[in-house]
Amino acid sequence: MRKSNTNAKNFEPHQPHLISVIIKLNKITKGFAMSKKTINWDLSNLFKSITDPKIATILTKVKKDSLSFQKKYKGNIKSLSSKELATSYKDLEKMLTPFYRVSQFASLTQSTDVVNDKIKVLVNTIDEVESEVSNSILFFDLELGQLSQAKINAHIKAKELKNFAYSVKRSKETAQYNLTEKEEQLSNLKDLTGSDAFKRLYEELTSSFEFDFKVDGKKKTMTGSELRALRLHKDPKVRRDAMKLFYSRYEDNKLVLTHTYNNVIKEFNIERKLRGYKSPITVKNIGNDLDDKVIDVLHDITTESNKLVQEYYKIKKKILKLDDMTLADIYAPMSQSESKYTYDQAKTMVLDSFKRFDKDFYDMAQTMFKEKRVDVYVKKGKRGGAFCSSSTPDVNPYVLLNFLGKPRDVATLAHEFGHAIHAMLSQKQSLFNYHAILPLCETASVFCEMLVTDNLKSTLKTKKEKINLLTDKLEDIFATSHRQNMFSRFERITHEKLTDGIMSTDELCDTYKKELKLMFGNSVKIPEEYKWEWSTIPHIYESQFYVYSYNFGNLLVFALYQKYLEEGQSFIPKLKVFLSSGSIDDPKVLCDLVGADITKKAFWQKSITYIESQVNELKELCK
Repeated sequence: MRKSNTNAKNFEPHQPHLISVIIKLNKITKGFAMSKKTINWDLSNLFKSITDPKIATILTKVKKDSLSFQKKYKGNIKSLSSKELATSYKDLEKMLTPFYRVSQFASLTQSTDVVNDKIKVLVNTIDEVESEVSNSILFFDLELGQLSQAKINAHIKAKELKNFAYSVKRSKETAQYNLTEKEEQLSNLKDLTGSDAFKRLYEELTSSFEFDFKVDGKKKTMTGSELRALRLHKDPKVRRDAMKLFYSRYEDNKLVLTHTYNNVIKEFNIERKLRGYKSPITVKNIGNDLDDKVIDVLHDITTESNKLVQEYYKIKKKILKLDDMTLADIYAPMSQSESKYTYDQAKTMVLDSFKRFDKDFYDMAQTMFKEKRVDVYVKKGKRGGAFCSSSTPDVNPYVLLNFLGKPRDVATLAHEFGHAIHAMLSQKQSLFNYHAILPLCETASVFCEMLVTDNLKSTLKTKKEKINLLTDKLEDIFATSHRQNMFSRFERITHEKLTDGIMSTDELCDTYKKELKLMFGNSVKIPEEYKWEWSTIPHIYESQFYVYSYNFGNLLVFALYQKYLEEGQSFIPKLKVFLSSGSIDDPKVLCDLVGADITKKAFWQKSITYIESQVNELKELCK
């Protein structure tokens, strides 16, 4: 089953967000106070409220329909003609589409009120129904995987299965990792009180954190997002004290956070070994239909370019005239009066950038605003960060922001609208092909950020303005690529150790400190409290090895954006075909559509060379 797809940044300054799991079938106001402004999304075209009777009706019906599907098709997949198999796929889509809307509605509702017990009850109910339905229909994928290669080949070539051919192909390719039907059912059921329960505990615990902090002479009660936003404050003491307080809360909860991480990762690897995956990261790579070697190259080439990160922060230290620079200062403003933007100004900047690029991009963004599909401001009980949620091809996506008026908030708006445009372009696909694989999910989002950045750059006249924009850009690059690469390296190390044992809090902290040192070198000081940062990264708890998709997408887009600058308007149709393809074919085939050979190290090196050019440009501006 596929629930709603939520794309979210999991790097500084954007907080991460839980991504919905695919089962089998495959950013400050002066006082930093909680905003009193309200621009909320309108979910009424999904459901009126969490007590809408349609929800219960759909949940009851999907359970009933899943049993009927099972009765009709179980044991018969091998005898189905291509036309009949296409009908079975259409039956699944008809059955699952309403359920995915319910799941998306509950997830969106909870994201703006995470401590609401009534919403929690609904979410838990949906999880239980999901598990039940998954168990009823899991035979479908298992039986497909058992077909002969000749039969699979015939189905793939059949015109009736054109919209489902990739799903059929993948069922066969991943069959070697399947368990028996009873074992698969047990796996689904145990997740409810196993790893999924631990993940919910982590999310609810960390979302409940509040921080009392004095800034600009006033004591405020802040969310984690608001406290972390103080890293952009002009006063180094405020920045450093804020982050020390932030991490202290996680240290206070180290017993729960360590225990939760150990158990989630151990369970992941127990199942991984039972299924026969050769390494922890292989699970995600197989799910993304990417060869381990491609991701190894991605990790290696990014790690090798950490020197660019270190070079940049040495430059920034000189610009800021700091005697010492710590990790709490890496997002410090380059001037004492950083620009602030209203939400309307941010909208205008994004829309103007899209309009210059392509009318369809502009029109789709306008649709998002007109249909009130954006939840904008920080409020108590709202999840931190930003994300875009899409569920089914017939429902336009939704975007959650925590808009605080900083330049990076404008970039975040562009980023999440990139996700939305990607989803809307893919609406011609069937449900099974609608969501792009995770690494390709970041393509439109990062591309749209670059459109807005370049548009803004063209309006700048002074060297100071250009330096400020370029430093913002580089910091986002390093946060999206090198930082995510560090997170992924941390995952690889800890997964290997947790496969056959447990890790103490000290071991986890020491491992993370080593990765921080590898990325930043001697360019900044690493305060002791930063050893707790690993425990603040939801994705490593909730969606193992998801984070490398940010780096993949970022470096992919740098190469594609250079092609756009070289080819001009002729590149846009190719990009739109790529974005419209969802997951109708494997990533290599789709990337070939835009001339990107992701199997070659030379391709990825072009993106590293682009990053180096940006660092060199900053050097020239600072002379």
